[in-house]
Amino acid sequence: MESSLNIEIFKWIHAGAGTRPVVDGMAVFFGEGGPYFLAVLFAVLWFFVDENKKTALLEATEAAIIGLLVNQLIGLLYFHPRPYMIGLFTPLFAHGPETSFPSDHATLMFAAAFYLLFARRWAACGIPLLAVTLLTAWGRVYSGVHFPFDMAGSLAVGVISVGLMHLAEKPLNPLNKRLIRISDQWTDRLARMQKGAPKEK
Repeated sequence: MESSLNIEIFKWIHAGAGTRPVVDGMAVFFGEGGPYFLAVLFAVLWFFVDENKKTALLEATEAAIIGLLVNQLIGLLYFHPRPYMIGLFTPLFAHGPETSFPSDHATLMFAAAFYLLFARRWAACGIPLLAVTLLTAWGRVYSGVHFPFDMAGSLAVGVISVGLMHLAEKPLNPLNKRLIRISDQWTDRLARMQKGAPKEK
């Protein structure tokens, strides 16, 4: 995994890092903030979509969780140093000396985006999410905390996670329906409380 090709692509992607404030800022923003974008996007959509789309959001989230679990298994079996751990580059933001392959950030985003695109055919949500996922993958390599092959591994785990989630879809369906029902009940309760609250003078 520590091949010359991996290193050469890394050097090409991160060339100029640390010397271009605007590009550096974008890399850090997407490299660190991608999962937060995913969380905010799903949270906002939750209140504006029907039950079918809510199910899709839950399943995409579960696919992302499966991806992270697969990553943990890989991490137990294989350790790969990050670029700064072998003296290639000083990262643009602090990161612990953990295994580099695959990227957890990219994995959870690839899994969620691919699930929405391929399993649910929800392009209006999946395509923007995939775009941010690619920016996140670029940002983490450019910032010096991952190698390009880490992102390739994350993409592969994302695809595998979609397949595993497809197998788990029916067993998880009762749980997802219950979660949606509980959420809707709380939303209705809060709406009624808001309507019944005295208006400010």
